[in-house]
Amino acid sequence: MSVGRVALIVLGSIGALLGLALLVGGGFLLWADRTQREDGYLTTPTERFATSTYALTRTRLEVDADGPDWLWNDNWFGKIRVRGESAPGGKLLFIGIGPEAAVARYLGSVAHATVEDIEVDPFRVQYRPIAGGPPQGPPTAQHFWAASASGVGQQTVSWKVREGDWSVVLMNADGSRPLVADIDLGAKLSFLLWLAIGLLLGGVFVLVGSSALVVLAARRRQAPPMPPAPATASSAAGSAPASEPADRADEEPPPD
Repeated sequence: MSVGRVALIVLGSIGALLGLALLVGGGFLLWADRTQREDGYLTTPTERFATSTYALTRTRLEVDADGPDWLWNDNWFGKIRVRGESAPGGKLLFIGIGPEAAVARYLGSVAHATVEDIEVDPFRVQYRPIAGGPPQGPPTAQHFWAASASGVGQQTVSWKVREGDWSVVLMNADGSRPLVADIDLGAKLSFLLWLAIGLLLGGVFVLVGSSALVVLAARRRQAPPMPPAPATASSAAGSAPASEPADRADEEPPPD
């Protein structure tokens, strides 16, 4: 087998794996879009978050919409929903989303914990504690929040994502500690269905094209038919018809 045919088989095999990966990814997104929605939001299970400090934050939420408006703009980001309730016997819960710089100024000298990592199965949260004292005022008295909610029972914050750097903050509404709350997160992504369809179509095209490469390269090239052997001089002479004997009727008879 030639080097070129081996290279085609290798490239086709890699392409087939890529096509399968696209199909799996598109299928998963389509399944999630069709089955995991609640009120239009893709929603996580409710889990408990707790800290002995005054606040719990998730920072460094960077949203960047660089690019032409027709291709990428704020409308693609959709909405997020943060829904929570204080644990039984707890205080009123405050949920807020605000600019990262403003949140950093408010909590700069406050003892709080930042969520660094979340593992889903089993659920586990890694916190980074930050030393400090109590806040200068309750979160409900601040005016920099892009969206916020507080009160009795379950609280819900729905926010249309915008470009910028943002932080999510959980606190007791009176600014006290400790904080214990049951939280779930949701996202409404308008482009998720189209992304799933695009991945599925791309996977089909890549898989079909790659399979065709493998089949084309693996086919054995049939040997061309052998041309008929040319006739040799000896065989030509041997195949010529025998000459007729000379007609002896015209010969003179021998004398008596």
